[in-house]
Amino acid sequence: MSEHLEELKKRLYKSGESFDARLRRPELTPQPQKSPSVWQEENRPILMEPRRSGKIWWILGAVFFIAAIGAGTYYYLSYNSISNKRIDISISGPDGAIGGERVTWEVAITNNNNKALSGVALVFEYPAGSRVLDEGVKGLRARKILENIGAGQTVRLSFSAFAYGFENETKDVRATLEYTPFGSSAAFSKEELGKITITRSPVGVSFELPREIRAGQEIEIKVNYVSNSSSVLENLILELAIPSGFVFKSADPKPDTGGKTWFLSPLNPSEKRIITVRGILSGGELEEKSFKASVGIKDSSNGFNIYGQGVATIELKRPFLEVDAKINGQDTYSARPGESVYVELMYKNNLTVPVENAIIEGVLSGRIYDESKTKVRFGTYRSIDKRIIWNSSLNNSLGRIDPGESGTVSFELNILEKIPVKTTTDKDFNISMHFEIRPGEKPPGYEGADLKGEDSFDMKLISRLQLVRRGFYYSKTMPNTGPIPAKVGRETTFTVILSLTNSTSDLDGVKVRAFLPPYMGWKNKIISAEPVTYDPNTGEIIWDVGDMKAGIGYTSPAKEITFQIGLIPSANQAGQTPELVANITAEGHDKFTDSNLQVSVPSLTLKLESDPKIDLRQTTVIK
Repeated sequence: MSEHLEELKKRLYKSGESFDARLRRPELTPQPQKSPSVWQEENRPILMEPRRSGKIWWILGAVFFIAAIGAGTYYYLSYNSISNKRIDISISGPDGAIGGERVTWEVAITNNNNKALSGVALVFEYPAGSRVLDEGVKGLRARKILENIGAGQTVRLSFSAFAYGFENETKDVRATLEYTPFGSSAAFSKEELGKITITRSPVGVSFELPREIRAGQEIEIKVNYVSNSSSVLENLILELAIPSGFVFKSADPKPDTGGKTWFLSPLNPSEKRIITVRGILSGGELEEKSFKASVGIKDSSNGFNIYGQGVATIELKRPFLEVDAKINGQDTYSARPGESVYVELMYKNNLTVPVENAIIEGVLSGRIYDESKTKVRFGTYRSIDKRIIWNSSLNNSLGRIDPGESGTVSFELNILEKIPVKTTTDKDFNISMHFEIRPGEKPPGYEGADLKGEDSFDMKLISRLQLVRRGFYYSKTMPNTGPIPAKVGRETTFTVILSLTNSTSDLDGVKVRAFLPPYMGWKNKIISAEPVTYDPNTGEIIWDVGDMKAGIGYTSPAKEITFQIGLIPSANQAGQTPELVANITAEGHDKFTDSNLQVSVPSLTLKLESDPKIDLRQTTVIK
């Protein structure tokens, strides 16, 4: 055994001997069945330790190699990739501006990446309400194509506009960079937000009016407006918000719509103007009433951009003699043609002494009520001057009104069923009512005082929207086919005509809706000046009429739509008169009275009442 051990030692320490060769077990004589433990402990370090140490070094080398490759790859990708974090966008411009002042913003884009940006575009959003000065820009968004921005390159762009808004309003400015990296179809973006504050409104608005008045008295209000802008202001609108209890009488200049809106001519820098409004203001003792005037422009979405606002408040004092009118129990009211309205006046003596032989008078103006049917309780109507009168000879309660005492008088009006609409100017009808109470004799101590009490009321007339439906088999406009009377299993077509008329006010948002039952077919033959849609899933037909001027169907032709439908009767419909078109309705908004209108007509059936050639035998389905 000793010679074999010597040979093993020589091989272990032999220069150039391979690691694997060293691990080769020498050819020894067979060991005994049970080896001494001392021999095992002496030989285990010699045979096994080199094997374990080599494997660890091999693993460590492999890990180092992989880590080196990963680090190199990461550095390469990081160095050559496009990162949003290495793109700088800045917006330079003033923090504040006077309304109407010209403002210029500079946008700087710096590409700190090691590669160029491609497919580059910059979208700049001006502050809301601005008037853009840059050429070729529509609306408030400018888009500029930059194509490429090189590595380390800075691009600067400028944008200009007149900035508008009310005082101390802060508005946003936004710049968004869009780009597509080379070799990629994905789009990326980065944005920057800026702000600007309107330090002074472009239009100054103020009021001139008394600090207090007696309720029911006529009041004159002056609205002053002046341009603070350095440029001409165009397309301005002044809107006057009036308190409840105010009845508009007149204005100079006249308003464009409803006593509340004026379309102003161009306003030069520093130019001042005045609008004077007169009316009667009613309300309770010490009640405060506020008026607000806003000047601005309408934007593309029909919103209102305010350039200036003014508010004024007036306090009401209780009148010596008080009268308060209500129509059908309401302070404001709009009536419909053919309606009967009930007007009640409450009167009261607020003096500290009795009032003798009081007189209450009401003056009416308007031609939409039937004078012959006017009913006055304990009073009289004088048609020569359209005056209603109550006095002590007709109403005993007016003979003496003690301090703090109150009472009521009333009358009834009947609105005409058919309003005389003859010309295009016959529109926006109303009845103006002015009421006054005064003593027959001045009480002692009040000889020089104005003791009368007043109240006014405007009752507007709601326009009449009318819908007519007609059905035909025999039609020259849109000829029909198929058997008549309709036969089970065979298709018969019919022509439907829907007509709309509008009487006294302009309408908007007018739509007509109808439904085809499931057994009916839409033939897609239509004659209409307005859009028409059909939903095959629900059977709904929508005729989008839109705006309707007053007098359509009276002073100008009615709106009409013609379309064709088909009926294939089922066996269970034999002997019946099925519906052809159901749930026919029209809706719209009355702009004068701010009322929503809706009207419906009965379903169109196989009876076809409008077709003169159809007889009773042809109105039911046959087998």
